[in-house]
Amino acid sequence: MQQGIFAGRTAVRYPYGRYGYTRGGGKRWHGGLDVVGLDDATIRMPFYGGKTIRGTVVRARCVQNKRDATWEWGWYVCIKLDANQTPDAVNYLYFCHCERLLVRAGQRVQSGDALGIMGNTGNAAGGYKHCHLEVRAAAAGTGLDPTAYAGVPNAVGEYGSIKEDKPADDTSQSRLQVITIGPVSQGDADAVLAVCRERGLTDAGLYKSEWA
Repeated sequence: MQQGIFAGRTAVRYPYGRYGYTRGGGKRWHGGLDVVGLDDATIRMPFYGGKTIRGTVVRARCVQNKRDATWEWGWYVCIKLDANQTPDAVNYLYFCHCERLLVRAGQRVQSGDALGIMGNTGNAAGGYKHCHLEVRAAAAGTGLDPTAYAGVPNAVGEYGSIKEDKPADDTSQSRLQVITIGPVSQGDADAVLAVCRERGLTDAGLYKSEWA
């Protein structure tokens, strides 16, 4: 299952990785949310409220000139969303600090598509691998709240699960180990059953003995 921009579990590691005035004792602005993929390092185009969204890659690069503020992003991807897909003001998505990129400028993408590999290129705070996700109304605008695209709240913590959710009344026997031994005598079958019961390896109603 994809959790925001990563499949599987994700995390926001540190308070300064949150969106807003979260740096320098609350005096410095951080325009995005630093998200870590715990089970998969591949950064993917997010969904929006479970809905597939689409756009075009307009930037896939690394800026070296430090007079351009985007040098801090290292290798990054910028996607311009198709119009009228979401109810908010967001038009541009930025996926930053990538180890490497998996798309090129001009490429069409949609939810679930691989964009890059999580890294710490550029001026990545803390030096740990993560994706700085930033969303904007205009390419040169201020970062907006990214949580609807990140798939996680603007708070430190781990989110999601590596286990596939199943209904509470699931009767699947995937938890059971089936062992077949035979042909055996009734006495041997009873002895095997006794050992299994002693070690808690049987379930009432699920044991069946057959012998030659």
